[in-house]
Amino acid sequence: MRDLKEHRIANSPAEAVAMLNAGPGKGCYVAGGTDLNLGNAECDYLVDITQAGLNGINSSDQGDVLIGAATPLQDCFNDIALKEYAGGAISQVAGQCGELSIRSKATIGGNLCNASPSADMAPVLMALDAVCIILDEESQESIPLAEFFVAPGRTVLEGSLLAGVILPGEAALWRCRSYRLTRSAEDVPLVQVAVAVEVTDGVISQARIALGAVAPIPLRSQLAENFLVNQKVAELTPEMVEDVALLAASECDPLDDELASAEYRTDMVRVLTRRMICRVLAEEGMVTCVDADHVEGDDGGAA
Repeated sequence: MRDLKEHRIANSPAEAVAMLNAGPGKGCYVAGGTDLNLGNAECDYLVDITQAGLNGINSSDQGDVLIGAATPLQDCFNDIALKEYAGGAISQVAGQCGELSIRSKATIGGNLCNASPSADMAPVLMALDAVCIILDEESQESIPLAEFFVAPGRTVLEGSLLAGVILPGEAALWRCRSYRLTRSAEDVPLVQVAVAVEVTDGVISQARIALGAVAPIPLRSQLAENFLVNQKVAELTPEMVEDVALLAASECDPLDDELASAEYRTDMVRVLTRRMICRVLAEEGMVTCVDADHVEGDDGGAA
């Protein structure tokens, strides 16, 4: 990062966008700032959005939940609405993002806008059909989070601003489980898997399987999802669940690095996808899906 020449403080989303586009040089939005010196972004000035009215979590009468982009992850962990939404999966993941001092500053918008392949919040939000609210100086648009990431370190934003994320009321009663496989509690994830399903009259009417840290961007496993939809829970066998897990693993494109091999990451997608499917369907009375591999809890663990 270049030597910063100016720190601009925005008092509204529209002012933040105007400040970013005013120049001279290149500007960057900043909220919690926990990754400010870790990335490769070259910025001449910062636009601080912590006072722009983008901090907070609010529920609508329709059951939608809006999370402002500048909301700290610790607030997401503590929020009652998020603890109740889809079984608390989003709250659970937010509470795993580093230690308390990091979570108290790091924001949900920053976690997504960094566009890391292992962005902690991306898979669970994608599995619950989260929608991004994006502003520029003249308009506002909404896009699915699944379409937000372009490449490692790149999103669709360009000069626009991520104002927040909407969780649809329709997904509030889905079953959702997420797992982050890490070497230690403070490390970045080696593999992330989030599974969400809606069961109607014993039939899987909606299925989402989202993966992180195993491709250039967080992604949905469409093949695996399509296999699950319209299946009767009572008729699913362990072999069928294993087939779904294999489909999810087939859609990965992980890297070999110093933390783990591509082969290991791919196999762990298979294992964790199977486990998360078993756990969400066990809540629907599925007793034939017995996972012999033991994992401590649903909330991630060390490799």
